[in-house]
Amino acid sequence: MRRRLIALLLGLVAVVLVAVEVPLAASYAQSRTQELLIDRTGDTARLARLAAPALARGAVQTLEPEVQAYAGLYGVRVEVRGVDGEVLLSSGGGEEPGTDGGSQALAQALAGRRSSPPPTVLPWRAAPVTVAEPVLRGSEVAGAVVTVSPTGELVRDVVLYWAVLAVAGLLVLGLVAVATWPLSRWILRPVHRLDDAVHTLTTGDLDARAEVGHGPPELRRLIADFNRMAEAIRTSSAQQRALVADVSHQLRNPLTALQLRVDALESGLVPAARGDHRVAMEEIRRLTQVLDDTLAMARAQEDRGAPVAVDVGACVRERLRVWSDAAEAGGTEMQLSAEGSAWVLTPPGALDTVLDAVLHNALRFTPGGTVRVSVGEGPEGRVELLVADDGPGLPSEQCAAATRRFWRGPDQQNVPGSGLGLAIASTLVERCGGTLTVRPAAPHGLCVEVRLPRLEAVPAQSSSTPGLAAR
Repeated sequence: MRRRLIALLLGLVAVVLVAVEVPLAASYAQSRTQELLIDRTGDTARLARLAAPALARGAVQTLEPEVQAYAGLYGVRVEVRGVDGEVLLSSGGGEEPGTDGGSQALAQALAGRRSSPPPTVLPWRAAPVTVAEPVLRGSEVAGAVVTVSPTGELVRDVVLYWAVLAVAGLLVLGLVAVATWPLSRWILRPVHRLDDAVHTLTTGDLDARAEVGHGPPELRRLIADFNRMAEAIRTSSAQQRALVADVSHQLRNPLTALQLRVDALESGLVPAARGDHRVAMEEIRRLTQVLDDTLAMARAQEDRGAPVAVDVGACVRERLRVWSDAAEAGGTEMQLSAEGSAWVLTPPGALDTVLDAVLHNALRFTPGGTVRVSVGEGPEGRVELLVADDGPGLPSEQCAAATRRFWRGPDQQNVPGSGLGLAIASTLVERCGGTLTVRPAAPHGLCVEVRLPRLEAVPAQSSSTPGLAAR
C-alpha cells in the first residue's frame, strides 16, 4: 500500500509539474521566436529604406558594403530583389530561404504587405526565419529586401531552457519522494497495525487488539473503535459459550436423575410396556450425548492456553492405537501412510480431539471396510492429513453441510450421534489456522482433508508420543 500511495502522490505532483512546465516551455520558445522576429523585422525595414533610393537610381550595388557588413555581423543572409522577384544583390552564405515560408514572405512583400509571422521555432521545427519587407518608391513597390536568419542558437537556448525545466521538475519529484516516504509511513503505520489485528481476529483469536500509537487522528480513532468492538465481540462470545456450557452442565443433573428413575421403573413394568421403556431410555441416552457434545463444542471454542508443537505423524499413530480395539470389534481395517515428522502448532489436545472425531465418524459408517489415513505435504507447504473410508459416503452437495452443527444426513437420522463431531473438529482446525474439508472419496466413501500450517522450526526436545505430550 505504501508503494501505491507514494506512486499516487508522485503521479499527482508529476501531473501538476507537466501542467505548469509545458506552458512555460512553449511560452519561452514563442517569446524567443517573437524577439528574433521583431529584431529582424526592424533591420529588414531599415535595409529596405536604404535600398529605395539605390533602386531608384539603378545603383543597387552601392548597398553591398552595408549588406555584407550586416550579414557578417549577424550571420544573416540578405537579398535585394527586384519587382519581379529577381535577386539583384545577395550577401551570399547563410541559409537559403525556405521554400514555403520564403516564397510566401516574398510574395507578400512584393504585394506591398509585411510578411506573416513565422511559426514558433521548436527543436523539431527549426527552419530558418525569413522576413521580407517591401521597397517602396512613393506608393509603388520597387522591390523587396529579404533576410534569412538561422535558428541554431535559438534552438540551443530553447533546449537548454527546457532541460533546466526538466531537471527542476525531477528535483521537485525527488524532494516529494523523500518527503512522502516518512509521511506515508506515518499515515499507513496505523493501517498496518489495524490490518494485522483484523487478520488475527478473523483467524479466531478474539484477544487481538491494535496498538493506537501514532498516526492521523482519524485512524487512531478508528483503531480505538476497533479495539472496543473486538472487546465487545470477545465478551459476547465468552458469555455465549459460558451460557451454553452452563446450560449443558446444569441439564445433566436432572437428566441423570431422570435416567435413574426411568431405569428403576423397569422392574415394575408389565411386559407390554417394556418396549416403550427401552425407547425412552434410548432417547434419554441420546439427549445425554447431545448435551455432552454441546459442552465439548463450547469448550472447543475457548482459548485454553498457549499452543504447543505436535508431531502429526506420531499423534496419528497414537490415536490409531487407541481406536484399534473399536476397529477390530467392527471388523474395520485401518491403514496408515506417514513418513518422517511433520510438526504443527495447535492448542493442547486439539489435534487429538480432531482425530478422535474424524476416526469415530469413519469407523461408525465403515463396518467391515477400510479406513485409510495418510500424512504428507499439501499445497503451500502445509501439512495434509487425509482420513478416507469406503463407506456409503455423502453426495457432493451434502459434503459442505457436514461440518455444520447438528447436521445429519437425510438417511442417517436413525444413526446414533448428535451431528457435532465434525463441527467440533472443524472449529478446532480453524483455531489452529488450518482448514477441514469433507469430500467424496473414490470410488465410494468419504474423505476428510485437514490442512495445517507447518511449523518450520522443529522443537529441540520431543516425546516418543507427541500426541500424548500435547494433551
